Amino acid sequence: MRSTSLRDHPSLPLDVQPAMVGKGRRGRAEPSVGRLVHQLGSDALASYGLPAGTQVLLDAHRPPRRGQVLFVRVHGRLKVGVFEVELGRAVLRSDTESFWLDHTVEVCGVATVADAPLDGMPR
Repeated sequence: MRSTSLRDHPSLPLDVQPAMVGKGRRGRAEPSVGRLVHQLGSDALASYGLPAGTQVLLDAHRPPRRGQVLFVRVHGRLKVGVFEVELGRAVLRSDTESFWLDHTVEVCGVATVADAPLDGMPR
């Protein structure tokens, strides 16, 4: 059986707030300000259950906490990893690299919901 809609598949909540979407004047759902969707282009977080092609919802206004998936911009390049604290310093870890976060790093957002790709579905 083939899926026809992404709504048929549950999302993996990482740290979901009770109200992810606000209601508009006519009762329709409207996306919240400061949230955007990003599709992972590499397998940097595959061991964490987030392979390439996974779509994640980012919240740009949420401060990161240990264990959350964090998106940062380093020298103009977007990097993703799991936020940790080691030896009193912030570090971003992924399957491919680990690096310290300092004052030159721009935090882009924290992943709140992930929707894995539909690999291995029969055609």
